[in-house]
Formats: sequence, C-alpha cells, structure tokens
Amino acid sequence: MGGDDADDLFAPEDDDALFGASEGVNAAAPAPPPPLPPWPVLVVDDDEEVHIMTRLVLSKLRYKDRPLELLTARSGNEADDVFRRREDIAVALLDIVMETDDAGLRLARRIREEFANTDTRLILRTGQPGQAPVRDVIVNYDINDYKSKTELTSEKLFITIITGLRSYDNIRSARMAESASKLKSSFLAAMSHEIRTPMNGVLGMLELLGHTPLDADQRDMLLTAQDSAGALLRIIDDILDFSKIEAGRMDIDRHPVDIGTIMEGVADTLAPAARKKGLSFDLHVDPAIPTALMGDPVRLRQILFNLTGNAIKFTEQGGVMVRAERHPDAAPGVARIRVAVTDTGIGIAPDQQTKLFQPFAQAEVSTSRRFGGTGLGLSISRRLIELMKGHIGLDSVPGHGSTFWFTLDLEVSDQGASDAAGSADIAGLHVALDIAEPELAQTVSAYLVQAGAVPMDAGAPSADLVICAGRSGAPWPVPEGPLPAVVIADADSRRSGDIPAGTQLVARPLRRSALFRAVAVAANRLAGGTPVTASAPRAAVVAPSPEEAAALGRLILVAEDQRVNQMVISRQLSILGFAVEIHADGAAALAAWRPGAHGLLLTDCNMPVMDGYELTAAIRAREAEDGLPRLPIIALTANAMAGEDQRCINAGMDDFLSKPLDLTQLERCLSRWLGTAAQTAASAATPAEAAIFDPAMTIDLFGGLDDDARGFLAEFTSSLHTLRAEAEKGFASDDMDAARRGIHALAGVAKNGGAPALGALADTIERSLKQGDYADARTNALKIPGMIDRVVAAIDAL
Repeated sequence: MGGDDADDLFAPEDDDALFGASEGVNAAAPAPPPPLPPWPVLVVDDDEEVHIMTRLVLSKLRYKDRPLELLTARSGNEADDVFRRREDIAVALLDIVMETDDAGLRLARRIREEFANTDTRLILRTGQPGQAPVRDVIVNYDINDYKSKTELTSEKLFITIITGLRSYDNIRSARMAESASKLKSSFLAAMSHEIRTPMNGVLGMLELLGHTPLDADQRDMLLTAQDSAGALLRIIDDILDFSKIEAGRMDIDRHPVDIGTIMEGVADTLAPAARKKGLSFDLHVDPAIPTALMGDPVRLRQILFNLTGNAIKFTEQGGVMVRAERHPDAAPGVARIRVAVTDTGIGIAPDQQTKLFQPFAQAEVSTSRRFGGTGLGLSISRRLIELMKGHIGLDSVPGHGSTFWFTLDLEVSDQGASDAAGSADIAGLHVALDIAEPELAQTVSAYLVQAGAVPMDAGAPSADLVICAGRSGAPWPVPEGPLPAVVIADADSRRSGDIPAGTQLVARPLRRSALFRAVAVAANRLAGGTPVTASAPRAAVVAPSPEEAAALGRLILVAEDQRVNQMVISRQLSILGFAVEIHADGAAALAAWRPGAHGLLLTDCNMPVMDGYELTAAIRAREAEDGLPRLPIIALTANAMAGEDQRCINAGMDDFLSKPLDLTQLERCLSRWLGTAAQTAASAATPAEAAIFDPAMTIDLFGGLDDDARGFLAEFTSSLHTLRAEAEKGFASDDMDAARRGIHALAGVAKNGGAPALGALADTIERSLKQGDYADARTNALKIPGMIDRVVAAIDAL
C-alpha cells in the first residue's frame, strides 16, 4: 500500500480538524463538545482469519475524524441478530458462501426487504468469484459493491470502506434534512394556527366594537387599535412566509396571469394610504406587455405589495410611481418584464443598500424606530424573485428617493388573453388631453393608442372629447368648452360644483378598463355611466331567535373550541341577522345537528375530541346513509399554509374562511350558501333551500309543478351536470378558454333556471378567469359540485 495514499486515507476530511486547540486556553473556557460516535461496520464471514486481517487493516481508519466500530458475525443468522438490534450499521462486508452457498445473498435480501433497511451500504466479497454473476447480484439484490477477496487488498479495502461511509453519510444527512423540513413545516402550521387564533379575537372584537355607539375620541382610538392589529398581522405573515422559505416549503405556481390587472389591484388597495399622506400615486402598464403570462399571481401580488407599500411608507412628500415595461431582449415566446417602484422618499446610502435584502435588515437603526417593520419584506421579495429565476435590485440617492425594481422572464401564454378595453369600443375616437402631469399624460396617451383611439393636444378642433386631469390632491378640474369630458382625479378629492352634467370620473391610480369605459360613455358609445357614490351604511338586521331560525331551517351551527372566537363569531352572526348555536368541539356539534333545522355549519378545523375534518366526514356519512339533503359546511381555519383550502374541499367541506375573520368576508360567504338574513322572513315551504333554488320561475312558466314542469327541472339539472363537466375538463387540461365557456354557460343556465347562488358563484369564477387569476378561479370551481348537489336536493324536495 502506497505511503501517500495511506496518509490521505487516514487524514480527517473536516477542515476544522486541521486546527488544534490554542495554547494557553483559559481554564474557564467552555468544555469541548463530546466526540462523535464511531461508524458501525459489520463484517460477516465464516472465516476467522478474515475477521483478524480486517480488524488489523481497519483498526486505525478514521473518516470525518470518527473511528470505526468493527462488529463481527460468522453466519447469516448471527448477522440477522445484529440487524434486529441495531439500525445504524453504516457498512456491511458480506461473504456469500457461509452456512449455505448463497447465505450472503439471502442476508442481503432480508436486510433490504424484511428489515426495510435501505441505508446500510452492502459490500459483497467472495472467495469464489464465479459463484454468482456480478451483474445479476447488483441488479437483483440491491448490492452497492461486489469484490473478490483476492482483489480486495489493504488499499482497496480502505477505498471501498471510505466510499461506503461517504455514501451512507450522504443518505443519512439527506434523510435528516428531509425530516427537519417536515418538522419545520408542521411547526409552521401549528404556529400559524396558534398565532392567528388570538388575532381573530383581537381583530374580530375591534370590528364588532366599531358597530357600537362611540364618540369621536373613542372612534379614533378604535381606528388606531385596528391599524396596530393589522400591522401586527402583517408582521406575523412576513415571519411565517420567511420561515416557509427557509424550510424549503415555498412553492411557485405557474398560471396565466395579467400583470396589469395585478398591479391595478395592488394600487387600489394601497391608494388610501398614499392619499392619507398627501402623496401622488400613479402606475403605468406598458401596452406591449401580453395580457396572459405564465407566473404565480399570488407571489407577484405579494412582491408588489411589499415594494409599493415600502415606497409609500418611507415617503413623506412627493409621490410614488409604479411602472411595468416589456424589454425586447428576451427569447422567443418569452416576455422580459421590468417592474420599477419609484418614490421621492428618504433614499438609501450606498453602504446600506447591500444590507436591505438581508433578513431582518433595515438601512439603519433609526429607520426601524421611525417607520417600524421587521425588515423581512425585502428579503422575502428577493427570495421569491430568485425562486422565479429573476433579478431584483435598487437605485437610490440619499434624500432624493429610491427605485426598487425586478425583472422576470415569463412565458407568453395563449390562454386567458383578455382585451383591456372590454366592451368599450373607442377605436377611432380623437381625444384631446388636458393633463397637468407629464407622466400621467404619457400613460393616458399610451393606453388610448392601445385601444385604437387618437390622442391629441388640448384645444385640437377635431377632438371628439377631452380628458382633463389636474395635479394629484388638487380639486377636480372643470372641463371647459362644449366637448364631452372625462375627469381623472382622486376619488376623495374636493369636487367643484361647476362640473358639467354627464362628465365621467376616473379615479387615480388609473385603471385601463375604467379609462376606456369612461371614454366610451362620454362619447356615447356605451350606455350607463358609473357615478362615484359613497358606500351605504350597513342596514340593521334583527336576528331571529334560535327557535324561529330552526323552524325556517336557517339556524347556523358553529363548532369552535376557543371561548374568545365563540364570542366573536356569535356577535358577528348576530350583526348580520343570523341566529347561531355554538358548541366547543365536533362531537358536541354532531350530537346537536338536526337536519332540517340547521341551514349551515361553520366549523373550526382544529378542535379537541373531534376536529372539523372528522365532523365533516361524520355528517357526510350520515347524509349518504339516510338520504339527507347536503348541509353546507364552511371551514374556519387559522392555518396560513399553502394547500389548506384544498384540504378542506377534499375533506367534504363546501367553502373555507381564514382567520382573522371580518364581517364582509363572512357575509359574502353566508350569502353565497344561505342567502342574506333578509331572506329569512320570505322563506316558505322549503326555507332551507330558498336561497339555493327558487321554483318561482318554473311555476310561472308552467302554471304549477306538473309533469311538464318536472321534465323541465330534470333537463335543467342534467344541463348543470353537463356544463360542470365541461368546465372541469377545461381546468384539468389547462384550457382556460374552454373552462370559461363552460362556466359562462353554467352561469346563464343556473340563473335562468332559478339557482341564483350557483349563478353568482359561476359569475365570480368567470370574472377571475377574465382577469387571469386562475388560482382563485380553480379554488372557487371546487365549490360547484357541492352547490349543484344542493340545487338538486332542493328540486327533489319539491
């Protein structure tokens, strides 16, 4: 054996082992960590000389500064006993011919199959090389190496053992990493539930407090508390997202998305915060960007929220501009998109810029004190962009603002492409622009050209209409002259009394579809303007008693174990006009469930005794066994992990609500499945199904429920199933045009046949498809089968 090779084999592989302890170590220094255990190596051979020589050769071998623990067995049966006692054997050297001619092969098969051990590296060594063909042994017995005893010299034995130990170490490390990832995922799910559950009580109670009589000071304090609770929830979400990324549990989806629609939705949400600070806020979407690109709409929206929210947060005066542009230097079939968020805020020093995309980092300590936040938003955005194979960066000058940007190469999709102009035909119109801000004028001009209109200078004699816009925050400009007019302004800015009748308003930040529609209405090419009106206050609804609601089949059953959450959901339902019966676990709720009395079940997913999934399974089994109508079951989940909504649907639930729960979210869901509280008094012979199916249209059409009417209803339900299948086929094959056609037809048939809730659900899905939000469309489409079942049950009950 060569001296250099031998030295290398005995050398430790960890770099840390190259450095000995420093001289003069302080006696108070912490004790060194305990040594790692040796590598267990089993030698199975019926020849005693083999055991002696193997021990002599391997006794000084160390791998990663760990010695070997040499174990011996002189037969396959003895080796069995070792493997029954120990699961940590790293390498096993197996003789083939021992008590039988194939004892080693039989032992290898038992190790892999009977003991289910796929980690141990199995090395066959035999003194009779021709006894078993090498190829057959390797393939059929899951052996890692096969050596003849005559060729297995000391040096080759070293190499073989080192190779086996390295392979075993890699397998065990990967398995530990996988186990750690699963533990992190479970921890995140548990933390999500545990943190969001008390937040549901905080936010829910604050919202309920807002519906009680308060003086001005009390309402100001309430708004402050709500803002603080909302900020805390956003911090919690950031921490959970960061933890998911670190655990490797963050997945990027690929669906056709409309970048412009996503940007406009983010702008609508953040605009009030900008207006509150007196900032201008605009966006520009390059018309050259395709309306359908393959990407992850949820994560793109999250990145835009982070970047744009930060820009507003760190800007005291001036404004924020969000621009999306298409760059030409991309591969065929791919669009390179650059999104830039520019502000006139505090700016960032060059030496601080490199820190910003690191977790928990902000430009300086005073920034955190002044503006708050965890410093996670930019880190999360960077990691998400990297997962999408893109780039993110910033350009900034202290005191003169910053531009945060990212670029993504997104595949152009031929699905879901939409016309931004929609039904508004403005092609050929000559439009004069009287716009004070050059950037806004450029955006309006680009959008008009995209729709086929011709932008012109203010005062052009051949103009068909005029678009006016003052500076952000200024009063609405007053159009001059006889031309029809469109005014672009902040919706909450001061309106002049001199605005001519018929003037169309478009709110800032500017939406392309809103601009096109306003221009079309002003030019008399589209009927029905959309005036800006204040939202009406919520009408007071008196909830019936539980007995009255049960008699009408509209009593809501709630399974929720947390006392605070019970109080929140009870008060929320009361405000919405619904009677409620609450139980602390699934078993109690199941015992209380009375078919025909309860119109809907709201259930927490995680409860003692019986959780929401078990409760749902029990109810669905009873319904199938007894032929009962399907009870709408809505999940209440505080788990923010991806896939939780799908898990609820797979468990037999019909819908899901995430905690913290707000009144609007709850009301929308209940209206979809049970109708509004105002419908309670109008419920008749089949009150529990009044919202899901209305037979009035059929009765009016046929003069009663005769054979012809029932034949019509049979055809109606058959059509619902057929159209549902067509839509599902489109979703399954990612043919979103086919899915949209099926959903559109389903909406029309449902509404015309007397199933308004189903029609409304289909309208929601179609709207998501048109906007390119395919994840939302797929999620809502999962609710269609359960709703159709309820329509059929209502018809069968007639």
